[in-house]
Amino acid sequence: MTAIMKYDELANLADDPREMFQEVAHALVAAGELHRLFDLRLLQERHRHGLPLDRRTPIDDVEEPLRSQVEAGYLAACREVGELLLESGRLREAWMYLRPAGDKFSIRKRLASAVLDDQRADELIELALFEGIDPERGYAWLLSRNGTCNSITTLDGMSQQLDAADVRACAGVLLRHVYRELHGNLRGHYNKLKGSPPPSESSVGQLIDQYPELLAGGNYHLDVSHLQSTVRYARLLTDSALVEKAYEISDYGSRLPTDLQYPGEAPFEDLFAAHRRWFGALLGRDVEEAIQYFETKARSEGDDPRSTAAVETLLILLLRLERADEALAAYRELVTKERELSTHAPTLLELARASGNWERYETICRERDDLLGYASGLLARHA
Repeated sequence: MTAIMKYDELANLADDPREMFQEVAHALVAAGELHRLFDLRLLQERHRHGLPLDRRTPIDDVEEPLRSQVEAGYLAACREVGELLLESGRLREAWMYLRPAGDKFSIRKRLASAVLDDQRADELIELALFEGIDPERGYAWLLSRNGTCNSITTLDGMSQQLDAADVRACAGVLLRHVYRELHGNLRGHYNKLKGSPPPSESSVGQLIDQYPELLAGGNYHLDVSHLQSTVRYARLLTDSALVEKAYEISDYGSRLPTDLQYPGEAPFEDLFAAHRRWFGALLGRDVEEAIQYFETKARSEGDDPRSTAAVETLLILLLRLERADEALAAYRELVTKERELSTHAPTLLELARASGNWERYETICRERDDLLGYASGLLARHA
């Protein structure tokens, strides 16, 4: 700083604090001392409001309305320094300041143009995925760097921390990645058998339908646990093209030898075959059979409040098939007052809104003596 501005020149501005702060700020920016710039801005705020300059008075001890004014200055300083650090390419440092300011947009935009290389990979993945700035991009980077096994384990550990939209986005990334791997391995096997590659447009489903020899003799082409995790997460997806890929993976898995058919969790104990029914129904294939299958699973749960996965699965399937009135009827029959569903399941109010059957909704509320639910329905119905 001294090469840019002499200390005696700064002393001459002692009677003009505003100009002095501005000159010091210019000097710090020029020197790249942006963390010191943040300290300067906090000092400036304290001076402006007549607070002690040694920062021994916590902001929480400052009374309103002054506290709100000081906090606003603090956030403005965070944005200023964060943006300057972004411009310098110091993304991790920038996030230290942009996070309290609630500004994901600026750093998310910068991540979109970032190039993943050995030097910055850990930093970029940490920011995008683990800091939740752009989980979809971060998860794609993680897959490309660490592979499928590690990335599935990471998603399992993070899925409760991410919001539903971000988990769904990561599920899409995982599905496309695993589908490409399976597709590539099947094509490679075909080429080995036939001495030439299969038609370029052949999908996974077409390959296993048209060339059963690919699965002959207990052959498999990808770690089965990776396929299982992929279809499990794929249940979150609604895009028809992705659902089709999930169906093809499930169909492939259902054709594997019995000793590779590892059981899943209810109601997907027969993991690949059950998922094949699920995705097939969403694609308009054997819809009634799938509904009957999952309804049977839901009824077999009984009314055990600790076991709700099957009935939740049925409700979700019916709602996604745009059969909300049937879902509402199933809710009335299968979900007792004492049975609490998880946050993944549609609520009674959501089913009523989707079906438009407010009369049935109100009947259910009366049967359960649910005055709050009844009031919520009245508000939603007349909104």
